[in-house]
Amino acid sequence: MKNKERHGAHGEVPSILKWTGSKRSQATRIAAFVPTHNRYYEPFLGSAALLYVIGKSGSVGADIYAPLIDFWKLVRDNPDYLVFDYRNQWKDLQNNFPDYFYIVRNRFNEEYRPEDLNFLMRTCVNGIVRFSKSGKFNNSFHLSRKGMLPERFEKIVTDWCEKIKYVDFRTGDYKETTYDAENGDFVYLDPPYAGNKQRYIGDLDIDRFYGYLENLSTRGVKWALSFDGLRGEKSYGHNLPKGIYRRKELLHSGYSAVSKVLNGPIEVVTESLYLNF
Repeated sequence: MKNKERHGAHGEVPSILKWTGSKRSQATRIAAFVPTHNRYYEPFLGSAALLYVIGKSGSVGADIYAPLIDFWKLVRDNPDYLVFDYRNQWKDLQNNFPDYFYIVRNRFNEEYRPEDLNFLMRTCVNGIVRFSKSGKFNNSFHLSRKGMLPERFEKIVTDWCEKIKYVDFRTGDYKETTYDAENGDFVYLDPPYAGNKQRYIGDLDIDRFYGYLENLSTRGVKWALSFDGLRGEKSYGHNLPKGIYRRKELLHSGYSAVSKVLNGPIEVVTESLYLNF
């Protein structure tokens, strides 16, 4: 009997922006490990699942990819416009199916409009964010996915807007956007998988990243890191040197849609969560 693709329960995190590596299925379990803290930082923001669960006024959400942060600012500052734009784009897709998707994709690769990024992620193959070597979005249209109904999208945007109303969104790399983290603060880090060539940045400078983690610990900042794991029988990412962290937890995160689209087989994914406390 063939395995059917399944995903872990997404709990209480509404799907506003599909993003590869989303922690929606793990957010509540990760949150259970989060210590009492002052300010919360999430410098590899993606779909912001953990921010939704534990974020509060003054939290920092950040990413090096500017259109992504521009999207989150739209949700926070101009939700009515985002809903209006999505409703119109959804109608255009129904009337010009599937060509309208490629019109938007071409426009995004020229103008990088965050509302277009939202539309593309809602309608591309399995919601996988994928880029060419030149940094252009190049995933294709998902023929059976005509987009979330605008009425449902509006409810989700309204919900998220309330959650992130007082979040500080920053564009920059992880060091730049957590420069002011101090004793008593908490940082959650979820960098892209090592070796993934279909993204908007290159691999992490591992030595620089390890030094950064040690510096956070020296400053009294507590952190949790999703960094490696298993996809089927194959390991991915880097094993963190034992001297940098205090404990390691293993979290089952469902089945890999990325493997299904890019490599063929559906594989169980287990991810590591490293903690410095």
